[in-house]
Formats: sequence, C-alpha cells, structure tokens
Amino acid sequence: MKIAVTGGTGFVGSHTVAALIAAGHQVRLLARDPARIPAAFAPLGIEAPTDIVIGDVTDPSTIERLLEGCDAVVHAASIFSLDTRDAARIRATNVEGTRLIIEAARRLNLDPIVHVSSVVALLPASEPLNHDSPVANASGVYGQSKADSERLAREHQAEGAPVVTVMPGSVWGPHDPHFGESCRVAADFLKGQTRTYPSGGALAIVDVRDVAATIAGAIEPGRGPRRYTTAPHHVPLKDVADSLNRITERNVRFLTLPNPLVAASIGPLGHLQRILPFRLPIPVEGIRISMAWPPVDSSAAANDFGITWIPLDQTIADTTTTMVERGQLPSKYAGALAG
Repeated sequence: MKIAVTGGTGFVGSHTVAALIAAGHQVRLLARDPARIPAAFAPLGIEAPTDIVIGDVTDPSTIERLLEGCDAVVHAASIFSLDTRDAARIRATNVEGTRLIIEAARRLNLDPIVHVSSVVALLPASEPLNHDSPVANASGVYGQSKADSERLAREHQAEGAPVVTVMPGSVWGPHDPHFGESCRVAADFLKGQTRTYPSGGALAIVDVRDVAATIAGAIEPGRGPRRYTTAPHHVPLKDVADSLNRITERNVRFLTLPNPLVAASIGPLGHLQRILPFRLPIPVEGIRISMAWPPVDSSAAANDFGITWIPLDQTIADTTTTMVERGQLPSKYAGALAG
C-alpha cells in the first residue's frame, strides 16, 4: 500500500516510517523542512523516503496533494510540548490539523485513516484506562488539544469511518530527533536539575518502537473504526528515578512530596510560565499529568498485532544511550552507559 505520513520526521513518526517500510509499504512524507529528513532516518538504518510533499498540516491544499493517490494515511504530526507559551501553535497543529486530515482522507476514501492520539486525552482519570475509556476534560493546553482531537476522531468513528486511533502513553526510546519531553525528564534527573517528585505521581511508558509496530499493524483496510491504547509500563516517578540510577550506576539523590503539597506549589508556576519569555525548569503540566495517570490496559494492541512489549529497563537504557550519541546529554551524566 501507499501510505501518506504526516509528522514523519518526529520521534514517533520516524520510527513509524521505518516500520511501514519494513512491512513493505511505500511512504509519501509530508515535511515542513526537508533539511530535517536525512537526520531523522539515518540513525534508524533506512533510506529517507523520496516521495515528499513540502508544506504544513494546517494547509488544506498541501493535504490534498499529500493524500492524492495514496491508499491510507498515518497522521502523526503533533506538537508535543508542555510549555504553555506554545498554546496557539499547539491547537492549530493538534486539533485543526487532525480535522483537515481526517476530512480530506474521507473524501478520498482512504482506508485506514490512522490518527496518532495520546492517553493524555483520557486524563485525568481515577480508574484504569483502556481503548474504550471516555475522553476527559484535561486542564493543560497540550492535554486539551489531544482531548479535542480525540473527540473529533471519535465523531468520525461513530459515523463508521475507518478511523483508527492509537493512543500512546509517555513515549520513550532511542533516536528522538527533537529532544522531546521524555528525553527531558531523563536528562533533567541525570543532571540533577529535577530532585523532587509527587509521591503519587506516575508515568505509563511505552517504547517508541512498540508504538510504531502498533501503527504499522493497524494498516489493514476493511476493518472499520478501531482504537488502541499503548502504555504497558505503569511506573511511579520514584521508580523511574530509581531505574535511571540503577541503569547508569549512579546515585542521583531525590525526594518525594505528598501530591497535595506539590499541586499547591506548582499552581502559581503555571500562571507564571504563561508570561515568562523562557521555559521554567519545572514542567508544570507534566507534573499535573503524572498525578492523574492510572494504569493503562494495552492488551488490544498486543493481541491484534502480536506485540511483546520491550522491557522498561531496555527502553530507558536506549533512551539515555542515544541522547549521549546525539550530543543531547553530556556523557558524564550517563554513568555506566557513557561508553
């Protein structure tokens, strides 16, 4: 099949392109900046796609050129930022871009239409989550954008359109070309810049290669609307820190504080971040998300596509190692992984 891919030079997108090519598909790539293409794919050991449409996912004419002649689409373009100063850009890409892609893909009868969503769209939640959990009312800019785009996708699913939503948790793993939020979590801890965590905070982590395998597996026409949550490792923040220390054989000290105390202390920081011209070292929205993250049932993806989830320690080690390789983390902070 010929698959159009948005966001293909991003973290999830580049690994997805690699998985699609490995499965024998042809890929047409949407790219805003073609200069980013070689760097996104070279570490993955594949040649960059040569069928490229230059433009932005918020431009209807660009989307028409991207989708024309394709059999299916993977919409992975998304701004993953917990920086509230990015509010307008986040909504334009994450919500409006999703609307334009799905509507155009339906007009052209593409099947399937895969939308890379997020478990964040289902937060906050007090009960364990699965692919049928309702969309929640998130408080942060990024969370709201993912919730709104997931609602939009579900409206099309309710009409019977072949829209498939893949909802990853916190995506970790090797070769993030943009030093995203997961890399930032690991690097800030290893550099000693984050020393305090909410005692009830947790992440539901998934390896980027497993997300890509899920998306590639979903490229099967004729199966109608479906949803998959992919977040198999529910890990308290304390255990994430312990894992980083154990894997690097370092001893970065940290402490945990009760959730209510953390929530009260970060409230004013959220307002402050909206007006400051620089990013605060404390990811306010990320902390809020961690305090509202229950376990996630990822069995539907595992069963449908035969996925055995990559072990968490391997994911964390690969994340750290490639940060050093890419010059995103000084080797002195990687301890035993520096070599």
